[in-house]
Amino acid sequence: MRDISVNTDHRELRQMLDYLGVAAFLIDVVSADEFLLAAINSRHEQLTGMKLREVAGRDLDDLLAPEMAAKVKDKYRRCVEERAVIEYQETLDVPIGRTFWQTSLVPLVDEAGNVTRLLGTAHEVSSQVYLEREARYQSAVLGAYLDESPDGILVVDANNEIKTWNRRFLEIWDVPEDVMNARDGDAALQAVEEQLEDPDAFVQRVKELYTSLGEEEHGLRINMKDGRVLERHSRGLHGPEGEYWGRIWFYRDITLMQRMAEELERLSQTDPLTEVANRRAFMEALERECVRVRRHGSPLSLLLMDLDHFKQINDQYGHAAGDVVLKECARVVEPEIRASDYFARIGGEEFAIVLPESDLRSARQLAERVRRAIAAHAFDSPQGALTVTVSVGVATTVSDQDESPECLLIRADKWLYAAKSEGRNRVRSRDDGEGGDNPADH
Repeated sequence: MRDISVNTDHRELRQMLDYLGVAAFLIDVVSADEFLLAAINSRHEQLTGMKLREVAGRDLDDLLAPEMAAKVKDKYRRCVEERAVIEYQETLDVPIGRTFWQTSLVPLVDEAGNVTRLLGTAHEVSSQVYLEREARYQSAVLGAYLDESPDGILVVDANNEIKTWNRRFLEIWDVPEDVMNARDGDAALQAVEEQLEDPDAFVQRVKELYTSLGEEEHGLRINMKDGRVLERHSRGLHGPEGEYWGRIWFYRDITLMQRMAEELERLSQTDPLTEVANRRAFMEALERECVRVRRHGSPLSLLLMDLDHFKQINDQYGHAAGDVVLKECARVVEPEIRASDYFARIGGEEFAIVLPESDLRSARQLAERVRRAIAAHAFDSPQGALTVTVSVGVATTVSDQDESPECLLIRADKWLYAAKSEGRNRVRSRDDGEGGDNPADH
């Protein structure tokens, strides 16, 4: 008999395979996607119901269902690529029905180093053995997942008895060991209440989910007394017939992520040089206050401030000195304003203050205090202390119904321009001109 790796006689190949004593088959490797069944032995025929004369030389796609053939060819490709023996379990639908196999593949290499054939040996395993192996595998996977999961996991059955939990759950929640070992879900719930900022809402929601068997929960935020923030996901567990088996809970500590999100939000609304609010945050605050004016009719005022001759400061002392002036200016202004006021840098040397619940008279008083404080401050520079002044335009609401951020900004900018044109270092508002506070009047 010729060597099994080159022999093309189906009957001789069958005789050689019969010596193996187990179900065996030989595969011709035509290409990465084409595999032909060259031969099977008598044991293979007995266990599968296949006949050599019917299957020899046929493509796997002709012998197996498409999905099953694709899975088998994936294994064959792997053996060819690795040029090494591989072992795997597989399920095949053959003439006698569905069968389960423990299969081993050996690559046969020609003189040129190419894998031309695959020699396979297979041991049939009963469905029960296969399912037992699958159950052990699933159990191992679940155990590994529970141990390595970043989530604290708790599983409770339909009677509120604790079925399982992982290490991370106990790291997140301080629950006594004896409570967990007692498997008492109610006792575990009581043990976590004192760790929560709002235990009543937490307990109420848990009880709601225990009665709403099909409801899922995604991304509920939970604030802890120690400052941590948790996120919870939960879903009911149901059997194949729809019967309720219990509920699984996932808890994740998102404190760091929450703090990062808050910091990013703060940075997105903060001027990086002066560390006061930026223009985006200022416009959002002004819009909110204008909505409040339209809703409640309470007064609202706005100050626009521009440092006088700031370009000369940059030209004479340098941009570094200009940056120091801007930062110190913000520090000078902040003590003068209320906690409810909103102070922002909205341009190069331009600042603004939103003044809720402030009429024109009180807004002008604040503007004068700010102007005097800046004029009296000695600003540092490489050449020594320097004096800086500021011009301020003041606008206040004139109509509860029609007020908008744009209207206030236009009027405040008009009065700022007036302060600049009249010599700078001064405050200007409608009290200083004829008519009302509407630019259309001037």
